[in-house]
Amino acid sequence: MRRVGAVSLLVLAACTSAPVAKPSPTPSLTPSPTASPSTSAPTLPVFSASNVVRSIRELVTRAPYREAASAAYRVAVGIVGSRFKALGYTVRYLPFPVPAGKVNLIPVRAGTSQDVVATPPGYDPRKPHLVVGGHLDTVPNTPGANDDASGPAVILELGRLARLSPTRTPVVFVAFGAEERRRQSPTRSEYALGSKAYLDSLAPPERRSLKGMINIDMVGAGPDVQIIGTTGSIVATMFTIARRLHVPAETHATISQGFSDHITFQAAGIPAAWLWAGENPTLHTPRDTMRVIQEAELARIGAVAWETLRTLSL
Repeated sequence: MRRVGAVSLLVLAACTSAPVAKPSPTPSLTPSPTASPSTSAPTLPVFSASNVVRSIRELVTRAPYREAASAAYRVAVGIVGSRFKALGYTVRYLPFPVPAGKVNLIPVRAGTSQDVVATPPGYDPRKPHLVVGGHLDTVPNTPGANDDASGPAVILELGRLARLSPTRTPVVFVAFGAEERRRQSPTRSEYALGSKAYLDSLAPPERRSLKGMINIDMVGAGPDVQIIGTTGSIVATMFTIARRLHVPAETHATISQGFSDHITFQAAGIPAAWLWAGENPTLHTPRDTMRVIQEAELARIGAVAWETLRTLSL
């Protein structure tokens, strides 16, 4: 995600082989109890911020500086893909070209990036479904703990919960490549290339069945839950859920000069919302390390995201 500016106060909306990654521990599918064994209430799975922290640490340790066409990015793709497979998802890897240019003023070569697409058992692309995504790449000079190992790490935890307690609307989880802006000239640049490649890859029936998108980007450090998007049911539902859970939250229609993968879906007329933790001074710097990550903020974001997936019907 690029550094963002002032917040608008408008209140509300061909598959290829992946690199082989060293197997990593996958959080257990055993649900966390929410009721005493002596009660008859059903046990519901609980979002684990500690699982998310472990996933962020793995990405930062094994695949830092993961520019979208780099070897480090391919390692990250292998990590995320392997984790989703271990959870029982069908995983495909969607390659797409990325141009040469400058990312965060640093020259990068043209190459190929990939999206990691995880679909649940029994998924039917012709039936209504959601996409929950976040970008896996970084600018070249940062380990990218908050921007954006935090997004894919939260998505992996949501994927674990969705296997334990099926969501009301089926969810496709996507780790996008090449979200970060690539400048070819002072007047020409491209960004969110992975989300554009994903949307372009959908057959017409699947695209018509895509009823909404939730983007999770830069969620590891902040005081509350920021819900960014055009007015619509997803944004409104998230804000209502946050209030019911007593989670501090704000909603904003836009962020001046900001961008992320939700914009691709929003521009295509698909309801979209971006969960964000707010601006952070370590963005796009070598200081975006594990020291930035706040487990309490991940817990806030995760609680709102999971309750949304658990109850949202479109």
